[in-house]
Order: sequence, then C-alpha cells, then structure tokens
Amino acid sequence: MRFVVFGAGAIGSGMGGHLHRTGHDALIVGRPGHVNRIRQHGLQLVTDEQTYTLAVPAVARAEDVHFTPDDVLLLCVKSQDTDRALVEIRAAGGDPQTLPILCCQNSITNEPAAARYFRRVYGVLIVVPGIFLEPGIVVNNSLGNAGFIEVGQFPTGQDQLSEDVASALTAASYAAYANPDVMATKAAKMFSNLGNAMGAITDGQGDQQNFINQVRREAELCFQAANVPFESPQAFEKRSREQHRQSPLPPGVRNLGSSWQSLQRGLGSIEADFLNGEIVRLGRIHGVPTPYNEVLQEVANAMAAHHEKPGKYTAQDLEHLAERCAASPGGSPAPR
Repeated sequence: MRFVVFGAGAIGSGMGGHLHRTGHDALIVGRPGHVNRIRQHGLQLVTDEQTYTLAVPAVARAEDVHFTPDDVLLLCVKSQDTDRALVEIRAAGGDPQTLPILCCQNSITNEPAAARYFRRVYGVLIVVPGIFLEPGIVVNNSLGNAGFIEVGQFPTGQDQLSEDVASALTAASYAAYANPDVMATKAAKMFSNLGNAMGAITDGQGDQQNFINQVRREAELCFQAANVPFESPQAFEKRSREQHRQSPLPPGVRNLGSSWQSLQRGLGSIEADFLNGEIVRLGRIHGVPTPYNEVLQEVANAMAAHHEKPGKYTAQDLEHLAERCAASPGGSPAPR
C-alpha cells in the first residue's frame, strides 16, 4: 500500500509522518507553504518522546499524486473542504470505483459525501491530539502511543483493507483497530466535538459546562429523532481513556482544539457547519429545537469570516444569545 494523506494539517501531517518514519510508503498533500517547508527542511514532528525531522514526500496539488492501483487515500481535510477535495481527487485520476477513501475526520457527514463520488468509502475514528500553527511543524502530544484510531466500512462492516490499515497504523505507533460499527462510534465522538466551536469562540473564558450540556442534549434528541445510530458517549469515553492519554504541551504552546486552531491561524473557515450545523440540520428536519448549537454554528462562522481571533465572547455571552435564539425562533442568534 501507498498511503496518500490528503490534507496535511495537524492530523494528516502526523499520520503521514508516523507512517513514513516506520517504513511505510506515504505521500502527503497539503498547502503550498507547508509543503515547501517540508521539502526544504523536512517535517518537524514533535512528540512526547522526541522530535523527528522527516523527509516525507509532499506535494501541493492533487494532480501531482499520480494515483496507482495500490493507493489508499486518507482524507484528512476539514469537513468544510471535503467536497472540493473529493472533486480534485477524482479529476486528478483517483478511480471512483477502486480507490479506497478513508475519512479520517470529525463528524459523520464526510462518509455520505464521499459515497457520492467514490464506491469504496471507510469511516475512521480519530482520537489523536495534534497542533499545527506554523508551516513545517506539527505537535503530536500523546502518551504511550500516537493516538487511538478505529477503521471500518461505510455504512457498516469491516474487510481485509480495514484490518490491513489498522495493522499499518499500529506499526506506526497508533492504537488502531478494525471496527464494523465505526460510524456509531464516530457519532459518539461528535458529542465532544460539538464543543470545538466553544473553545474557539471563548478561548476558555467563562463557565462552559451548562452550555455544553445543552449542546449535547440537543444532539442526543436529534440523533434519536433521525434514527442515527450512536454508541453511548459514556462507553466511548471510557474506551478512549483506556487507549489514549495526552502528554503535557511543550512550553509556550496552547491548544483548545482544531476549531480554535482554525481561528488562531486566520484560515477564514471553520468546521462548525458540519458539527453543530449537522445537529441544526437534523433539528430542522425532525422538529427538534437546537438554539445552543445554532449559536455556536453562526458565531463561529461569523468570527472565521472576519478573521477574528479566539476569545471574542465568554460562555455567559453565548448563554444570552442562546436564550434569545430560543425565545425568537427564526431570528439570527449571532450579533451583526
């Protein structure tokens, strides 16, 4: 197998780097600035045990991949970039009938999107810490292993490829397993990912617990109304803790999640539409009010669009917006 890691951010660069350093054939596809830095100086992969400098092959365009029948594509872009990435992959020669697409992403929205373009789609649960704030440098702050990963077919099942990929990732220092119900597990992880926007918006300011509880309660009601299968979040969290722990961050490094990093880097987009926005979508279809998720979706997107840094609002500010949204359905919860 050659692993084509499409989307060389914190997760993709880490996966590509660990696969490369353990002798696997890996190619990463990323933004030009990141790729150029890797080509000139190597990928600096910072772990709890040591810092690696890795000459992992890297390209900035899908057409430079030159797909082969032995390729396995690890899709690691943020969910808001999924459709564009899939179109680019197919146009560059990725065979829609044979190329396996493994969605190494948050949310449960990416696998259905990939199935529109490609026949062989797999869900991948990613519980992997990663920080990517400057080109060429990625922090994988994990203890004992590089993170916890599960792989399975979409919508359900496992096959030889699921097991082969899990074995390769295990050799690359991850706690990796095949899971025929991986989509239910990814749905369970969404309960924690729904708070990603909260960290991005508030930068940790204020008591967030009540707000997050409401966000997750809305998600549970929406999943039940839509018959979305999900593993018990409590059972998932227990399994996850048994497999993975984070190490202390290097001196001077902060991280409040992937959405926080998106605002910190000023990328102009954020993943909230495919996390909180998925709950809002299900709520609209099934008649479940979702004011708390609506607030996170709209405020996070407004801040991203205006290239605002984390910390514009406190948790209490968001509480007031959610109360206003609940009292006036149909009105925009985000200040204009």
